[in-house]
Amino acid sequence: MNKKYDYTIYPDNNPKIFKDTCKRIEEIFPNMKKDELLIDVDGSTVQIFGEEPKEIIVYDDYDVGAVFVKSDIDLSGVISDYRKTKDNSGKREKIAV
Repeated sequence: MNKKYDYTIYPDNNPKIFKDTCKRIEEIFPNMKKDELLIDVDGSTVQIFGEEPKEIIVYDDYDVGAVFVKSDIDLSGVISDYRKTKDNSGKREKIAV
């Protein structure tokens, strides 16, 4: 299940940001198939959109500790992403991509 694009949406778990990200993908791709929400025993949630070879998978993963997206589709400019600041301080800032 290696995807071409990876996006860290939020560097911590956040159910609201997970839901907002899923909603944004639904708005951009209204005809894309949406699977049933998967909920792990630890509370992690996974939402799969589309079908192989064009899938978008949104995670709120409690093992990883982040909300992130793995996608076969370039979502640059579609969703918000968190990245390290240019000064390499390790602090993160929200950057719309």
